[in-house]
Amino acid sequence: MNKKAEAFQAYLEKAGIEAFEMEDMHDDELHTVIFRTFIEAEGAKLPMIFVLDDTIYGSIRVLVAPKVLKETNEKALYQLINEYNRMYKSFKYCIDEEGALLLDVCYISDEEVNGEIVSALFDVIIQHMEEAYKKIMQTVWD
Repeated sequence: MNKKAEAFQAYLEKAGIEAFEMEDMHDDELHTVIFRTFIEAEGAKLPMIFVLDDTIYGSIRVLVAPKVLKETNEKALYQLINEYNRMYKSFKYCIDEEGALLLDVCYISDEEVNGEIVSALFDVIIQHMEEAYKKIMQTVWD
């Protein structure tokens, strides 16, 4: 396990947070560790991961919805996520090659992870998703 993942795991234990499953990618040259959990928005459970490795970058990713693109919603959906990407400096929405709508947040740190800051990022993501999820899904379903 990398030092950042050890620090985050220690924070979770100290804070009594048990909502994460940890997966150590043992054979990975960057010593990648993935912390998995779910967040809720409008009653939907959305998978979220926090990826830490030996680089200065960590990433938080939320699977907002799988297979969202249709001919009828593509233009409106891209307009909405571009609007969010312009509005929020720390969030970046994208649609992956399988058509899933993802929300990414980059976390930069040296060898130590500040659990309080990461927890604050999670709170901001949750608050945003509670505000935006309904509009996103209405656009997907239209």
